[in-house]
Amino acid sequence: MTDSDDTGRRTLGAFVRSRRERLSPDEVGISDFSRRRTPGLRREEVASLAGVSLSWYTWLEQGRDIKVSRQVLASLARALRLSAPEIRHLYRLSDELPPDLGEVRGCPVRDEQLEAMLDALQPNPAVLLDHHWDVVAWNRAEAALFTDFGALPAARRNMLWVIFGWPPARSLMTDWEAQATQVLAQFRMRADEEPADPRYAAVVADLLAHTPDFARHWQRHDVADYRTVHKHFAHPRAGRLTLRQSKLIAADDPRIHLLARFPADEATKDALLRLS
Repeated sequence: MTDSDDTGRRTLGAFVRSRRERLSPDEVGISDFSRRRTPGLRREEVASLAGVSLSWYTWLEQGRDIKVSRQVLASLARALRLSAPEIRHLYRLSDELPPDLGEVRGCPVRDEQLEAMLDALQPNPAVLLDHHWDVVAWNRAEAALFTDFGALPAARRNMLWVIFGWPPARSLMTDWEAQATQVLAQFRMRADEEPADPRYAAVVADLLAHTPDFARHWQRHDVADYRTVHKHFAHPRAGRLTLRQSKLIAADDPRIHLLARFPADEATKDALLRLS
């Protein structure tokens, strides 16, 4: 071990700690009403979000001589919500070649302009999804259509989990089987293309463990591209809805998709106004 190696590990640990301390529980979907003695997230919270052990993460912040793989770096980048420059810095501090921007696995940076677009689309439901189908932001109409995504655990704030693991979805979506398998086929195509990405594996593992019929669908290995479709809902408050769904990809971050749902008939248009 050289002094340079020791200094590099301490620098990496300090950087990771600084990113942890700048995050609030609300930003990552953790509900905590206790008074915290130190700023930001706790170490155990970041370890849980990144899928690593608390002891390993503690050693990382302490600058100990531990192995840090690219897979774990990707997980940390997502858990700490790092920006593209921060992700590159994280990899370089770990003596790893930074990924290309199109390959970055970290959490996309919040885009106020895109979030403002969600509000502008009211009363039409709209949501921002990342490449893992994790829900990044949503408008009031989307929450009214499905659920308050902010009330879900951070690890389950994912559209695939909502469709398969959230029980009300099966009665809300009148053609649930067709819609669910189409979404899964799109997710499967992306997940198979990025086998080293731990987030895909985590979503699938959670559904396999807690949703009895998910394995049957997953084992079919169906894949599909996205296509504009009509979605049919039987909403407990708004009644029957027929929505035309469209998707846009953010120009400056292709990991972010804006999914918008527009009324396909006048009855649905009136119902959305009442729902919002």
